Amino acid sequence: MALDLLLVYPNNRARAYGSLAAEIAAVTPPVGLGLIAAYVRKQGFSVQLLDADAENFTAEQVADEVVRRKPLLMLMATDQLNSGDVTKMAAASDCMTALRKRNSGILTVMEGVSPSAYPERMLREENADFAIQGEAYLPLVELLTELKAGKRLPSKPIEGIWVREGSKIVESRRPPLWKVPDELPMTPWDLLPMDKYRAHHWHCFDRLDRRQPYAAIWTNLGCPYDCSFCSVNIVFGRPNYRARTAENVVEEIDLLVKKYRISNLRIVDNIFTVQPDLVEKLCDLIIARGCDLNIWAYARVETVKDANLVKKMRKAGVRWLAYGIEAGDSTVRQAVSKGSTQNVIDRAIELTKQADINIVGNFIFGLPEDTHETMQATLDMAKRYNFEYANFYFAMAYPGTELHDLARKEGIALPDTWAGYGQYSEDALPMATKHLSAADIVRFRDRAFVEYNQSPAYRKMMEKKFGPESVAYIDKILSHKIRRKILETA
Repeated sequence: MALDLLLVYPNNRARAYGSLAAEIAAVTPPVGLGLIAAYVRKQGFSVQLLDADAENFTAEQVADEVVRRKPLLMLMATDQLNSGDVTKMAAASDCMTALRKRNSGILTVMEGVSPSAYPERMLREENADFAIQGEAYLPLVELLTELKAGKRLPSKPIEGIWVREGSKIVESRRPPLWKVPDELPMTPWDLLPMDKYRAHHWHCFDRLDRRQPYAAIWTNLGCPYDCSFCSVNIVFGRPNYRARTAENVVEEIDLLVKKYRISNLRIVDNIFTVQPDLVEKLCDLIIARGCDLNIWAYARVETVKDANLVKKMRKAGVRWLAYGIEAGDSTVRQAVSKGSTQNVIDRAIELTKQADINIVGNFIFGLPEDTHETMQATLDMAKRYNFEYANFYFAMAYPGTELHDLARKEGIALPDTWAGYGQYSEDALPMATKHLSAADIVRFRDRAFVEYNQSPAYRKMMEKKFGPESVAYIDKILSHKIRRKILETA
């Protein structure tokens, strides 16, 4: 039977993580792409999903596989569900280039953050036939219906679908957001290589030899907040929040546990804890099943207020919460619409520690109001909290964000390739500020990561909590030096 739709999740592990990719970086199932695949399949189309990231395929291998399968339409994804990460775009671009060289005539459509931010750019620069601006479910089904009717171009405008007709671009407008999350089918796990997925190393500090099997689920779509550095809502077009019911979520957890023997589980929500009553109900359902889960999720400090709920989360298997604290200076936080007060931050951290939930602290260096002194304050804050893990990022002017608009307005240099937006890429180019050059920010971030992980207090805590194996693994990570071209030329 002819294949209607092939969805491709490109592989950027080597570019994004360098030497860390082979054994350290996580491999997470593309839940968002799976949702699209499930919805299109439910409408009666034949669907396959190629997870080139999990298979570790090169762009050339992806192009060969696309040509071999001969789909009516190939969809190239550029990011994960609820993610503002644009680093997949570099790999997606490589795959599009490799496919063009084959002159296969296969129609292509691009979907994700970058296509939603710059659909015309996808059509002109990547030579895609179509670009989806917004959520893909309804537009993609309409497009496939037209193509299966024998049309190479839609006979009528489709909301969300931008079209390239030679040198002409036919614009569109965003489709409405999907209203009832429970009406979306479950991720089609049968289309994914479940034996290839691997949890983050820190997620398994107490079980480093058991990072597999691993899966990811979602409980809500979007984000109700509007931080100026974040591109998570670019696809949606505005801040938003839409949640599945607890019963719907736990049905999927049951499947993952019983059929795939999952214990390591990521919740990919931008903020899991937005609606406490739903979190509590889900926890109750998981506890009643007696599952032995090792879950991690993102939370926001303003949403973590109830000590009893946090303890219930721990009982349900939430062993890690990741908090976006971003900066140690309140002025720096407020300048990017991250107005968390110190009292609110301290309260959430204290409640989390009391519940015996491990913490991932996320921090950003080089935000618009940052100076050397405020970046040092951020590092000092991280070391004072002594979290079980800390992510240190640059402030990247991601396409579609307010920071990107600010950089263009003020003439601040932006990456000239998609790879330049990668946090661990050798081409990384964060946004310079009035106080700091891009090289200053890169240098500080890389030094801060080493200093935090070599801190005697941190290493002592880790050995006591997770054993000497965790400290040895940290040393393995530190032995991988990240190449930074910007520091070689600075």
